[in-house]
Amino acid sequence: MLMNRRTFLAGTSGMALAALAAGCQRANAGDLRLAMVANSVPAQLLRAFQQRPADQGGPVAVTPQDSLVELYRLLQGWHSQTQAARLPPVADWVSLADYWLAPAIRQGLVQPVEVASLTHWGDLAAVWPELVRRDRDGIPTAAGSIWAVPYRWSHLVLLYDPTRLPRTSAPLTTWADLLRPELSRRVVLPDHPRLVLGLAQKALGASANGVDPRAVAGLETFLTDLHQQVRVYDSDHALETLVIGDATAVVGWSDDILPLLKQYRHLAVAVPPQGTLLSAQLWVRPQAESTQSPRALNWLDFCLDDDFATQLGIFGQGTSPRLWGRSPEQLPEPLRHPAAIALKPQVADQSEFLLPLEAEAEARYSDLWKTLRS
Repeated sequence: MLMNRRTFLAGTSGMALAALAAGCQRANAGDLRLAMVANSVPAQLLRAFQQRPADQGGPVAVTPQDSLVELYRLLQGWHSQTQAARLPPVADWVSLADYWLAPAIRQGLVQPVEVASLTHWGDLAAVWPELVRRDRDGIPTAAGSIWAVPYRWSHLVLLYDPTRLPRTSAPLTTWADLLRPELSRRVVLPDHPRLVLGLAQKALGASANGVDPRAVAGLETFLTDLHQQVRVYDSDHALETLVIGDATAVVGWSDDILPLLKQYRHLAVAVPPQGTLLSAQLWVRPQAESTQSPRALNWLDFCLDDDFATQLGIFGQGTSPRLWGRSPEQLPEPLRHPAAIALKPQVADQSEFLLPLEAEAEARYSDLWKTLRS
């Protein structure tokens, strides 16, 4: 199952991006072509790249899409060429979530990325090359090729409304707190098996990428109890459900939740100390793109620069791979508040990306999910 991620548009940045994107169909031959969910790169950063000297930046043409599903369909369309007349020009780079990387590789939709000439690639923490170095089946391996370059990431957090808890209730801090009696039928979880089973495994001190989830002691009991707490499994409208009062606690992504916390200051957030689940947005090169311009590689270096990391935090409230392992006080100001949402280094060490599984292991997760939901 592919993971659907929502991205919130940030007012003027969204309108500025729309203006940039309006010219995407009449892009010049030398323009950098990007396909991405609107505002995954703030318009201010696109303009900054355009304003760089010609040997470092230049014109950008954006093909915006409403979701990662649509971006994936673009990759499939360019690859098959069955609807070429109705598709925009092939992009130099397409934004893709890490969870989608393995199927994109297996289906031949993307090609390896040459990172040897990138100035800042060697500055990244080891977690990033390990995430995108894959074999031809999309499985992480030290002997594989680099298939993508990460440019922002987020982590799963627990968001709740303290005003809807009994006055004597302690703050919610761990995944196990979702089992409290006062949250009966008041929790919204993502409608995704790997995320739900993954956070349950983290709650019990196990890996979210184990080959047999049923082998985790206590997991099935935990999941049964958790299911009794759930009002709905929803990956699209969970935050709205909390805001209107139909739920007390939701599990969602930090970069979706951060803007909400600045608007609804009575809400509280926690990153469980046992560790959480991670998601990264990556630049991938479509298989249909035959030539790579120097400008395309300049874009990758631009996205790995310290200035990009700072401005992504300021204008997009997003976290760059350059900020991995930083303590909250070292982050750009918009990412520091509330401090509880930041992924502290010691918690990052216990956190995981959802990695692709062999077919047999995938079937075990699917079977357990079906049992839970039935």
